[in-house]
Amino acid sequence: MQIQLKVLTPNDKDAFRTLLGSTDFGGCFCAVWTSYGDDWEKRCLDSSQPNYFITTADLKRGRHVGFLVYLGDQLIGWTGSGPKSAFPLMKTKLGSRLSEFTSEVWSIGCIAVSSEFRGQNLSEKIVRAVIDEARSRSAKAVEAYPVCPFHEPRMYRGSYNLFKRLGFVEVGSEKDADYEILLLKYALNG
Repeated sequence: MQIQLKVLTPNDKDAFRTLLGSTDFGGCFCAVWTSYGDDWEKRCLDSSQPNYFITTADLKRGRHVGFLVYLGDQLIGWTGSGPKSAFPLMKTKLGSRLSEFTSEVWSIGCIAVSSEFRGQNLSEKIVRAVIDEARSRSAKAVEAYPVCPFHEPRMYRGSYNLFKRLGFVEVGSEKDADYEILLLKYALNG
Protein backbone atom coordinates (compact mmCIF):
# COMPACT_ATOMS: atom_id res chain seq x y z
CA MET A 1 0.00 0.00 0.00
CA GLN A 2 1.06 3.54 -0.70
CA ILE A 3 1.32 6.47 1.69
CA GLN A 4 -1.15 9.26 1.02
CA LEU A 5 -1.08 12.76 2.47
CA LYS A 6 -4.33 14.61 3.12
CA VAL A 7 -4.22 18.31 3.90
CA LEU A 8 -5.81 18.87 7.29
CA THR A 9 -9.12 20.74 6.94
CA PRO A 10 -11.80 21.67 9.49
CA ASN A 11 -13.72 18.58 8.32
CA ASP A 12 -10.87 16.36 9.58
CA LYS A 13 -10.55 17.86 13.06
CA ASP A 14 -12.07 14.85 14.85
CA ALA A 15 -9.65 12.38 13.24
CA PHE A 16 -6.79 14.80 13.97
CA ARG A 17 -7.83 15.08 17.62
CA THR A 18 -8.16 11.32 18.03
CA LEU A 19 -4.73 10.73 16.48
CA LEU A 20 -2.68 13.48 18.14
CA GLY A 21 -4.65 13.35 21.38
CA SER A 22 -3.65 9.73 21.93
CA THR A 23 -0.97 8.67 24.40
CA ASP A 24 1.42 8.21 21.43
CA PHE A 25 1.90 11.97 21.14
CA GLY A 26 2.68 14.81 23.50
CA GLY A 27 -0.27 17.20 23.32
CA CYS A 28 1.30 19.57 20.80
CA PHE A 29 -1.37 19.24 18.09
CA CYS A 30 1.23 20.83 15.80
CA ALA A 31 0.58 24.25 17.33
CA VAL A 32 4.30 24.71 18.00
CA TRP A 33 5.01 26.05 14.50
CA THR A 34 2.19 28.61 14.63
CA SER A 35 1.83 29.66 18.27
CA TYR A 36 4.90 28.77 20.31
CA GLY A 37 5.29 30.81 23.50
CA ASP A 38 6.51 30.79 27.08
CA ASP A 39 3.51 28.66 28.08
CA TRP A 40 4.31 25.91 25.55
CA GLU A 41 5.15 23.08 27.95
CA LYS A 42 2.18 23.91 30.18
CA ARG A 43 -0.17 23.87 27.16
CA CYS A 44 1.15 20.46 26.05
CA LEU A 45 0.46 18.95 29.48
CA ASP A 46 -2.98 20.54 29.88
CA SER A 47 -5.68 17.84 29.64
CA SER A 48 -8.14 20.36 28.17
CA GLN A 49 -5.92 20.28 25.02
CA PRO A 50 -5.53 24.02 24.37
CA ASN A 51 -3.16 23.35 21.46
CA TYR A 52 -5.92 21.43 19.69
CA PHE A 53 -8.18 24.48 19.90
CA ILE A 54 -5.39 26.78 18.70
CA THR A 55 -4.83 24.54 15.68
CA THR A 56 -8.54 24.26 14.85
CA ALA A 57 -8.83 28.06 15.04
CA ASP A 58 -5.89 28.27 12.62
CA LEU A 59 -7.73 25.89 10.28
CA LYS A 60 -10.87 28.05 10.39
CA ARG A 61 -8.72 31.03 9.37
CA GLY A 62 -7.45 29.03 6.38
CA ARG A 63 -3.92 28.44 7.67
CA HIS A 64 -2.05 25.39 6.41
CA VAL A 65 -1.06 23.20 9.38
CA GLY A 66 0.06 19.92 7.84
CA PHE A 67 -1.11 16.56 6.57
CA LEU A 68 -2.86 13.53 7.93
CA VAL A 69 -0.97 10.43 6.76
CA TYR A 70 -2.85 7.42 5.45
CA LEU A 71 -1.72 3.93 4.52
CA GLY A 72 -4.54 2.83 2.26
CA ASP A 73 -7.71 3.85 4.14
CA GLN A 74 -6.07 3.74 7.57
CA LEU A 75 -4.94 6.90 9.37
CA ILE A 76 -1.43 6.10 10.60
CA GLY A 77 0.22 9.42 11.33
CA TRP A 78 0.76 13.10 10.88
CA THR A 79 3.34 15.41 9.37
CA GLY A 80 3.61 19.08 10.16
CA SER A 81 4.92 19.85 6.70
CA GLY A 82 4.18 22.40 4.04
CA PRO A 83 5.21 25.82 2.79
CA LYS A 84 7.72 27.30 5.22
CA SER A 85 5.81 30.60 5.23
CA ALA A 86 2.82 28.80 6.84
CA PHE A 87 4.85 28.21 10.01
CA PRO A 88 5.81 31.51 11.72
CA LEU A 89 8.19 29.86 14.21
CA MET A 90 10.41 28.79 11.30
CA LYS A 91 11.54 32.44 10.98
CA THR A 92 13.41 32.24 14.28
CA LYS A 93 13.85 28.52 15.09
CA LEU A 94 17.44 27.25 15.19
CA GLY A 95 18.42 25.70 11.87
CA SER A 96 15.40 26.85 9.90
CA ARG A 97 16.22 30.54 10.38
CA LEU A 98 19.38 30.05 8.30
CA SER A 99 17.43 30.02 5.03
CA GLU A 100 14.82 32.20 3.41
CA PHE A 101 11.30 32.27 4.80
CA THR A 102 9.16 31.75 1.72
CA SER A 103 6.33 29.62 0.36
CA GLU A 104 8.67 28.31 -2.37
CA VAL A 105 10.58 26.36 0.28
CA TRP A 106 8.77 23.63 2.18
CA SER A 107 9.56 22.57 5.74
CA ILE A 108 9.27 19.18 7.36
CA GLY A 109 8.68 20.26 10.94
CA CYS A 110 7.61 16.88 12.30
CA ILE A 111 6.81 13.31 11.42
CA ALA A 112 4.53 11.40 13.78
CA VAL A 113 3.60 7.74 13.28
CA SER A 114 1.17 5.85 15.52
CA SER A 115 2.95 3.32 17.72
CA GLU A 116 1.30 0.32 16.05
CA PHE A 117 2.86 1.31 12.71
CA ARG A 118 6.37 2.17 13.87
CA GLY A 119 9.35 0.12 12.76
CA GLN A 120 8.02 -0.30 9.20
CA ASN A 121 10.17 2.38 7.50
CA LEU A 122 7.11 4.59 7.08
CA SER A 123 8.95 7.82 7.95
CA GLU A 124 10.97 7.48 4.77
CA LYS A 125 7.79 6.97 2.76
CA ILE A 126 6.19 10.00 4.42
CA VAL A 127 9.18 12.21 3.56
CA ARG A 128 9.06 10.96 -0.05
CA ALA A 129 5.33 11.83 -0.15
CA VAL A 130 6.07 15.34 1.19
CA ILE A 131 8.74 15.80 -1.50
CA ASP A 132 6.26 14.71 -4.17
CA GLU A 133 3.58 17.05 -2.80
CA ALA A 134 6.01 19.98 -2.68
CA ARG A 135 7.12 19.27 -6.24
CA SER A 136 3.49 19.13 -7.43
CA ARG A 137 2.96 22.60 -5.92
CA SER A 138 6.04 24.07 -7.67
CA ALA A 139 8.21 24.38 -4.56
CA LYS A 140 11.92 24.93 -5.16
CA ALA A 141 13.18 22.91 -2.17
CA VAL A 142 12.21 20.92 0.92
CA GLU A 143 14.01 21.46 4.23
CA ALA A 144 14.42 19.36 7.37
CA TYR A 145 15.93 20.21 10.77
CA PRO A 146 17.19 17.08 12.55
CA VAL A 147 19.32 17.16 15.70
CA CYS A 148 22.86 15.70 15.94
CA PRO A 149 23.75 13.69 17.83
CA PHE A 150 20.34 12.04 17.88
CA HIS A 151 18.23 13.46 20.72
CA GLU A 152 15.28 11.27 21.73
CA PRO A 153 12.98 14.13 22.88
CA ARG A 154 13.27 15.70 19.43
CA MET A 155 12.93 12.53 17.38
CA TYR A 156 9.71 13.92 15.84
CA ARG A 157 11.96 15.96 13.53
CA GLY A 158 13.27 12.81 11.84
CA SER A 159 16.85 11.63 11.94
CA TYR A 160 19.89 12.88 10.09
CA ASN A 161 20.35 9.41 8.56
CA LEU A 162 16.77 9.34 7.27
CA PHE A 163 17.20 12.59 5.37
CA LYS A 164 20.72 11.80 4.12
CA ARG A 165 19.48 8.47 2.70
CA LEU A 166 16.87 10.39 0.73
CA GLY A 167 19.37 12.84 -0.75
CA PHE A 168 19.04 15.84 1.57
CA VAL A 169 22.24 17.91 1.78
CA GLU A 170 23.50 19.67 4.89
CA VAL A 171 23.68 23.41 4.19
CA GLY A 172 24.02 24.79 7.71
CA SER A 173 23.85 24.16 11.44
CA GLU A 174 23.51 25.98 14.73
CA LYS A 175 24.70 25.00 18.19
CA ASP A 176 22.09 24.21 20.85
CA ALA A 177 23.98 23.29 24.03
CA ASP A 178 25.50 19.84 23.36
CA TYR A 179 23.61 19.44 20.08
CA GLU A 180 23.65 20.79 16.55
CA ILE A 181 20.40 21.74 14.85
CA LEU A 182 21.01 21.01 11.18
CA LEU A 183 19.55 22.63 8.11
CA LEU A 184 19.19 19.96 5.44
CA LYS A 185 17.88 20.77 1.98
CA TYR A 186 16.48 18.73 -0.88
CA ALA A 187 16.46 20.70 -4.14
CA LEU A 188 13.50 20.20 -6.46
CA ASN A 189 14.41 20.55 -10.10
CA GLY A 190 11.01 20.65 -11.71
